Amino acid sequence: MSLAEPLASAGGALLAGVFGQVARLRGTRALHAVGVCGAGSLTVEPGPPSGVVLLDDPGPHPCLLRWSRSVGRERGRDVEGLALRVEGPAAGDVLLSSTGTGVVGRHLLVARRHDHHGPLTTLLPLSTARGPLLLRLDPTTPGGDAPDEPPTAYRLMVAAPGRPWHERGALTITWTRRDCTRRHDPVGHPPAGAWTHPLLARLRDPSYAASQQVAATPETPEETP
Repeated sequence: MSLAEPLASAGGALLAGVFGQVARLRGTRALHAVGVCGAGSLTVEPGPPSGVVLLDDPGPHPCLLRWSRSVGRERGRDVEGLALRVEGPAAGDVLLSSTGTGVVGRHLLVARRHDHHGPLTTLLPLSTARGPLLLRLDPTTPGGDAPDEPPTAYRLMVAAPGRPWHERGALTITWTRRDCTRRHDPVGHPPAGAWTHPLLARLRDPSYAASQQVAATPETPEETP
């Protein structure tokens, strides 16, 4: 057994303890407790075969989505998140968060103002037959005037770690202006043809399981001075 395996397991156990405790204290999701849900359609321009149906099939792929901010405050900076559930033959869950886009920045979270939207990436790569790939969504329309009105269109970008981004498709969304209790599991339910590297699964899966020990009841956290 390599040193990375016990380190990933220990990190996963630590995150599970933290996320589980926060979820129990809040009585709902540990993070991203406030959001807005919608439905959309993703079309793709296929590139070199990857074995991932979402990238190899032009679609359109029907999607369910939930946009949220990590802490959920309506003012100040926060991490933006988009949970994407692809339905049909390409079925699977993808979680994207606000990050940079450079070689290093695409793996680092970025907090944004409540009225600002920007690039969202998977932060960590998906494993595919072509090797590890990161997904990125860039908004092509502005958000609404209110902090719970995210963009209605994004372009899809794909890149291998450390490599340039390539535009591969477009996502259009109709938001309901309501939240939902749907759960997403990018580790246990990735898009068809993709999988989570075992080390990343050891790190991430326990925290998702711990956070889901309570109901995903939408809430509105109180503002602090």
